[in-house]
Amino acid sequence: MIARYGYKPVFHYKFRPFAQEGSLPVDGGFTILYYENGILSFSTYDAQGLFIDELCFTLPGRVLQCFYELLRNAGSWLPSTPHDLRGPARAYFGSSFAFDGYDPFRVFDINSLLSEPCGSAAGFFARHLYVLFEDICNLFVEYGINLSLDGFSWNAERIRPFRKNQLTVSSPQQGVV
Repeated sequence: MIARYGYKPVFHYKFRPFAQEGSLPVDGGFTILYYENGILSFSTYDAQGLFIDELCFTLPGRVLQCFYELLRNAGSWLPSTPHDLRGPARAYFGSSFAFDGYDPFRVFDINSLLSEPCGSAAGFFARHLYVLFEDICNLFVEYGINLSLDGFSWNAERIRPFRKNQLTVSSPQQGVV
């Protein structure tokens, strides 16, 4: 992953909807980047995959500590996870998961992979990736960020977004992007 703003991303999630037969996708999905300085970036794309907008959020250092604990716990299975997982059905969206120190994992039709039989390697790894993703989402929700496989929102009463050019002061609570 390419570092933006001088900080390394430690978590990356991308959601990309696919066009259904005879129609165009409504939008081009979104990308989440969580940086080592505690900044979470949310970017949106149009139906052609072109960048539309980016909002950033500052999360406390505790989130990063918990994130690395989750990653350490996943160390027993994450290195052996295939980097391309595909379900048996036609995928309505694709997901890409990247965690610090690992190449991205692309998953298509994750919903059907989650219901694969227990003996299925693809089902095993898809379930593990999904649980890790869900655990990371639970870290974010504690601070007002709601992330799911196909959506992103925030609680404006708990956290305020900013644009990268609005951040000019560096402090212990606030990273510089």
